[in-house]
Amino acid sequence: MQTSNHLNRQANTQANPQAIPRAVAALHEARRRASETLLNCYCREVAGPAGHLSVGPLFGQNDWPQSVRLALRASGGSVMHVLLPRTRARLLAVVALPSPTGNYSYRSPLYCKAEAQPWALLDNEELAGALLRELALQTGTDYNDELMRQMRDSVTVTAALLENARPAPFSAYPALAFIESEQSLLYGHPFHPAPKSRQGVSHEDMLRYSPETGARFPLHYFAVRRDCLRQQSLLDQPCDEIVAAQAPAGLAPSQDYALIPVHPWQAGHLLELPSVAAALEDGRLRDLGPRGRDYIPTSSIRTLYEPGNPYFYKCSLNIRITNCVRKNAHYELEGALQVSAIMRELMPELRQRFPGLEVLEEPAFMTVDLGTGKDVSEGFGMILRRNWDGLARPGTTPLLAGALFGNHLPGAERLRESLDRMRGHTGMLHAATAEQWFSQYVELLMYPVLDCYFAHGLVFEPHLQNVLVSVDEGGPRQVFLRDFEGVKLTREHYSEQRLRGVSEAARQALWYSAELGWKRIAYCLFVNNFCEAVGQLAGDDAALQARLWAIVGRHLQRYQRLHGGEASAVRVGELLDGAPLPGKTNLLNRFFKRADRATTYVPVGNPIGAEGAWN
Repeated sequence: MQTSNHLNRQANTQANPQAIPRAVAALHEARRRASETLLNCYCREVAGPAGHLSVGPLFGQNDWPQSVRLALRASGGSVMHVLLPRTRARLLAVVALPSPTGNYSYRSPLYCKAEAQPWALLDNEELAGALLRELALQTGTDYNDELMRQMRDSVTVTAALLENARPAPFSAYPALAFIESEQSLLYGHPFHPAPKSRQGVSHEDMLRYSPETGARFPLHYFAVRRDCLRQQSLLDQPCDEIVAAQAPAGLAPSQDYALIPVHPWQAGHLLELPSVAAALEDGRLRDLGPRGRDYIPTSSIRTLYEPGNPYFYKCSLNIRITNCVRKNAHYELEGALQVSAIMRELMPELRQRFPGLEVLEEPAFMTVDLGTGKDVSEGFGMILRRNWDGLARPGTTPLLAGALFGNHLPGAERLRESLDRMRGHTGMLHAATAEQWFSQYVELLMYPVLDCYFAHGLVFEPHLQNVLVSVDEGGPRQVFLRDFEGVKLTREHYSEQRLRGVSEAARQALWYSAELGWKRIAYCLFVNNFCEAVGQLAGDDAALQARLWAIVGRHLQRYQRLHGGEASAVRVGELLDGAPLPGKTNLLNRFFKRADRATTYVPVGNPIGAEGAWN
């Protein structure tokens, strides 16, 4: 397959000489960004906490590479120096500003000085190898070849996406703009060592089904005998009836069979399972093939959108995307339904107190049970997620927060367009517009997320891919929280008796301690979300960055005054006093091959308080 791809590309570039520089430029950019992202991960998770990172005016300039000195003279900035003590190497680069949170913006290539060797340029592959060797020696573990393969795969995928990308302003039509925002994440998570790794799928299929390529495709339908269908619903109709109402013309359920759609790639995976082949043979399943209108993959790849359909379809996909194989286990289906039931009780009060809040509930699911094990039930599992259409305020456009923040250059362009529209509407200067935009966003998102935790024991996961922000010319007007798979319940609020209708596996997956729940919220909200928002809004303007973080501090004080209690007073006080924020260790999690639930956290400097923890 790789040989065929190479020959095809060679033929294409001979026919079209312009393809050569575009492909080369895309690969160069993918490698550069991979190096910067990986080094930021290492600095935040390892070098910073260990005291092996320094940023600022440093001695020893005569020893530095000439290009580093030229970069400093040309654009200013600060020198980052990273010590790798076990391999006795040093890393050097020019960054725009010191950063208490480790969000460094680079102004020079990366250099490495090994023991008794001169400074040498370091490409992404060499950097990855150097850091993996250092981590192996520091931790007494083996060199992680799997992570190296994931990082290589991520670069390959990123380069392919960049080569195919044609960034453009978001459409004036809300549904189209929403789709464009969901499909614009060309670089992925800004603090993950392999943000675009997609394993278990061919390169051709990756491009065919990736949101970043503008993918669209019909669903693949099966008919399942009703005694093999498992479903639950909080709605007036069962899940299969809701799905059948959206099925293409010519497909209809019967008294004996229900329709169940799957992602077309997943259909190929399922059809290879012996248990599915046996069910097709004996009539428990019927393969109806790809049918009907196109569905559109959102940023998660497996959650599919069709304008006009009242629900997103969150499908199973047996592909490892970054950390996890994205299949819907039964306990996850149950958990999403339980969280939806809780939110249905709470939303009338929450909407009244926080009128800019909406949640995209997941009120129904279905799957297939052939009595042969989890591979079938997990492989067919699908969840209905409420569409934002009908919830968004008139005149507003819902956009993925991750399309604006943490999305590198494309995000900066799209955010600038939103700020320009707001500035034209209000007449404010750029910095004042950024501050007003951010203040509205913080109030819309932070207040209800904190209140759900402190008052109700609900641990939302408001990271950049789980938040939609609905904007108009006046800035943010609403936020939508989504993905109930990531929502947890604190044991202190939800006893076994209160969750008596949920299986033991679902209860264990839902339960978090209050302490772990707080770390999850604080990381997602302040580190993953607000750190990236501040970086994108302020760029290299240190004074504006400080003012934006001061806005967060003022909103924390206001939240406590209007909505807080004894429990929140302690946490809010810690934040205002400058206590470190929790940073999720995506690099170390991948290095040690930990499950996401077993993640660890490191202290990240808190710019809300007076001083950060380091640099």
